[in-house]
Amino acid sequence: MKSAALAESIKAPQTAFNNVYLIHARIDAPLKMTGDECLARFRQQLKATNNTALRNFNKLDNNFKFVVLTLANRLEPSSFKPDEIGKPFEFFDQERRLLIIRSMNEITRWGSLLPTRFSKHDCYLAE
Repeated sequence: MKSAALAESIKAPQTAFNNVYLIHARIDAPLKMTGDECLARFRQQLKATNNTALRNFNKLDNNFKFVVLTLANRLEPSSFKPDEIGKPFEFFDQERRLLIIRSMNEITRWGSLLPTRFSKHDCYLAE
């Protein structure tokens, strides 16, 4: 009983609902930027593990990187040198990373055109 009487006698101070104080609010206008700039800034702020092109290129072996860079050299001749085959995705500049992404997308498209695997018995032809 005693605690109930105390709870009723102590009242919290009343504040008006309209007095809203924004502690971390931004008072300046946001910067104007194009869609590409916005996406680039967004991508830069993500963690590297969320970048699927970076993650998939770096986790695969040098044979895959050789195929990707060879295909990229077919798209843009002399873009990559043979000694760059083992380098990580971050090593390349933006234009060459775009070529790598185009090449990986082309390889992905090939994967959807072909079956999952070929039998070694397909070397025999029907007569």
